[in-house]
Amino acid sequence: MSAGAETVTSIRLPGRYGALLAAALCLQIPMTARAEMPRTASEGISAGHFVLYPSVTFEYTDDDNIFYRSEETPASSVIGSGIFVMRPRLMVDLPIGTGKVRWAYSPVYRKYQSDSFRQSNRLSHFFDLEASRSGPVLSVRATDRLVRGTLELQEVDQGGEVVFGVTPFTTHSPELEFTVKAGARSGLSLLPRYSTVRFDEQGQAAFFNYRRKEIEGRFNHAISEPTQLYAYYAIDRTDQEREQIIFGDVSLEAKTFGVGLRRTVNKEVVTSVSAGYKSIHFRRGSGSDFAGPVLDANTTWQVGDATQISLTAGRQAYQSFFVNNNYYIDTEANLRLLQQIGQKTFLEVQVGQQNNAYADFLDISVTPDTAPGLDCNSTTPDPMGNPVCVGDGRIDSYEAFAPSVGRRRRDQVGRVVFGIGWQPVRSLRLFIGYNGERRRSNIEQLSSGQVFDPFDYSVNRIVFRIEAGWL
Repeated sequence: MSAGAETVTSIRLPGRYGALLAAALCLQIPMTARAEMPRTASEGISAGHFVLYPSVTFEYTDDDNIFYRSEETPASSVIGSGIFVMRPRLMVDLPIGTGKVRWAYSPVYRKYQSDSFRQSNRLSHFFDLEASRSGPVLSVRATDRLVRGTLELQEVDQGGEVVFGVTPFTTHSPELEFTVKAGARSGLSLLPRYSTVRFDEQGQAAFFNYRRKEIEGRFNHAISEPTQLYAYYAIDRTDQEREQIIFGDVSLEAKTFGVGLRRTVNKEVVTSVSAGYKSIHFRRGSGSDFAGPVLDANTTWQVGDATQISLTAGRQAYQSFFVNNNYYIDTEANLRLLQQIGQKTFLEVQVGQQNNAYADFLDISVTPDTAPGLDCNSTTPDPMGNPVCVGDGRIDSYEAFAPSVGRRRRDQVGRVVFGIGWQPVRSLRLFIGYNGERRRSNIEQLSSGQVFDPFDYSVNRIVFRIEAGWL
């Protein structure tokens, strides 16, 4: 996960500590890459029919490994840098009868202090839209997220296979939800989704352009007023665009079914759990298909007025770019504690563990889809005197991974966050903390006669943040 990741949540809490703990939720450094519409605990500024929430965040991070580089890498040093970030945000609410429309725009300016990193683009843009309207029979909800970024790779690679890149990209993810009531407690929902990722220079990107189309159907049943149980079935198709014709362009078709539970308090989701079974069939590519259980859980407990505990857990299969693997399974769990200290101060602690398991044994052999010239260890003249490639049966660009041939890749990532926040007045918050991660893998690479693990690294960051405005 890149250092620029951001996830914002908020829950209305009881008692005198509620407002400060709710505000503290907006300061978290996320363990997972789940983009959500920004929330606020402020009343905002009334401007006719609109309610405005302007704010600005200034952040300084001292990062000791900005490239997520392994200390084992030959002839390259781990580089640290100070990072200055300025993040203004304008959020606008428009109440409309029984519904509401919310827009949010946040440009992010990021500057690295180290001369070792020449940034291609210092500015990223985040646009979010959420609209909903409830009727006696039909309810409609629409969301949209548009990101123009560079370093925020969690937007395109949720499982964290790729952690650093500098190629500008655009991602767009609209979603609709139509719900029809079918009795006092039941209903039917239809959720079409679409997402696309485009890199400016595909050949220089660490990932691939892709398009995803999905449609999901749900049967909903209200167990109680705040708690809803549902059964779902979803189908989706994803198309990659690989410019390197080694394994060919890869597309996938997936089907998922399962059950879920949502619990809402004061219009905020405090529990969201879904568990199901997913199958993925890949077209082209040389790897295997996936079939197995999937899970996505996020729940929060209020332990008294001053303590809140949150747990997120998940198991998902994500498309992979690594050599001959079509996918990897991402399994993770994260625990977060918020503790109120006095009237204006809170303590935050997070711990998390993530495991990525790849499906197939590493194989760098030439395939029928491998373009001529990608295996060319030497040349020999043909009868006409033209050079002809002579290969060894292995793809040249992957030969550095020869020490790991026949091995299934496994990655483990541990993360920790702790810090203290202070809110002297309603419109100002300060936070200082530490976040770090340690990644290990079982893949070895050969370079300059040395064998090393390119995916073994640690990152330590000290973060100081100031937020001001209508938060």
